[in-house]
Amino acid sequence: MNIPDKQPTIRKGKFLREQVYKTLKGTILEGKIQPKKRLIEEKLANEMGTSRTPVREAIQKLEKEGLIHKLPRGGYAVSIITDDDIDEVFGIRSVLEGYAGFLATSRATEDDFRALEKVVEKEEECLRDNNNEEIVRLNTEFHDLLYGAAKSAKLLSIINDLRDYIYRYRIIIFSYSGMAEISISDHKEMINLMKAKRASMVEKLIRKHIIRGKNLIKKKIKRDSTKYGSGQKTISGR
Repeated sequence: MNIPDKQPTIRKGKFLREQVYKTLKGTILEGKIQPKKRLIEEKLANEMGTSRTPVREAIQKLEKEGLIHKLPRGGYAVSIITDDDIDEVFGIRSVLEGYAGFLATSRATEDDFRALEKVVEKEEECLRDNNNEEIVRLNTEFHDLLYGAAKSAKLLSIINDLRDYIYRYRIIIFSYSGMAEISISDHKEMINLMKAKRASMVEKLIRKHIIRGKNLIKKKIKRDSTKYGSGQKTISGR
């Protein structure tokens, strides 16, 4: 449950609460705290070099976001990843992101295409260097650029509401050998179809891309139930 040694030192001052919150949230999203394990305020505070108050406030905020939950006898733990969660998030994603791709096909500018292609080039670089962590970040950047190319502020806002869940799942997806190559190949095909103005095919490919990820995550959490939780039931209150 330890906060990683490489975490930056929490600075004192008016941004303390936000720094503690972001540090703890990042640790959870990256899977460095196992689900069901009790979060001990005092220990977390010591590891981050702060008092218990900002840690307590961060925990309360993360509970509202569904990343942690109250334990029956008091205290909190990181929420498990359930089948219900996966089906819901990926079902919503497939519709929203597919539609974003559909819109982006007719609305993307030359600058949008250049930005997307630049990210793909960086992904291939990282693939050669076996830099999986950076590939996850670049994957997020690619999809963010794709959403932005749709030129729909409302759609972008709705998609961004799922951002943290999506990032948590992407880390799991890219733990599979060969997934980075498949993802990059999909990204190239998306760009080519967008340039060819094949909006319906772009939407279909994005949905396929997302559903593949959903199936891999379900397989992963079933196999590694100790790390991710049971994966069967939705936690009460989520």
